[in-house]
Amino acid sequence: MRSSDDMLANPQRRALLGAALLAWVCPSLGAQQWLKQPDIPDLHLIDQDGKAWHLYEDLIRGRIVVVNFIFAGCITVCPPQTALLRALREQLDQRSHEVLLLSLTVDPLNDRPQQLREFARRYDIPLGLAHGWLMLTGSMRNMERALAAFDADSPSPEAHPALLWLGNEPRQRWTRASSLNPPQTLLRLIDEVQA
Repeated sequence: MRSSDDMLANPQRRALLGAALLAWVCPSLGAQQWLKQPDIPDLHLIDQDGKAWHLYEDLIRGRIVVVNFIFAGCITVCPPQTALLRALREQLDQRSHEVLLLSLTVDPLNDRPQQLREFARRYDIPLGLAHGWLMLTGSMRNMERALAAFDADSPSPEAHPALLWLGNEPRQRWTRASSLNPPQTLLRLIDEVQA
């Protein structure tokens, strides 16, 4: 039998344990009335591989998306949030949902493509459009505008909100939820935005 120290040595297990605790403490926001689609500017952003994308035209228009906010140096909410989204991605793949996860950095000065790749490797996350998940960075100005569109701008990376957006752009159905919700809750919300 493994000791609790062995179980906590793995960053994925540690993040999931933290997420379970936080999800228990932080109630689900759940879907309420649909929110107005954020006014998403069509900015050039760069993914973890250095590929440039137009945020709206290439990644959001015509899709169902889950947008969350991270930074690679985070040691508080980002690890459990990322572990929960990894579990969500696995469940979406099993259910053949075509949902794109977009992780926007709140620290573009420090999070360049290499840092985003290393962050994803830490949690064994396959990235790329084919895998349904991109981590995005860009110029300070472009990231500030993108984050402001999602009400996720903050005075410092550590103060970023622990929220994510779920949206069905073609149907204009958008909602927000705690990024620490269990995958089952997020799947239900995705089903609701698709309905």
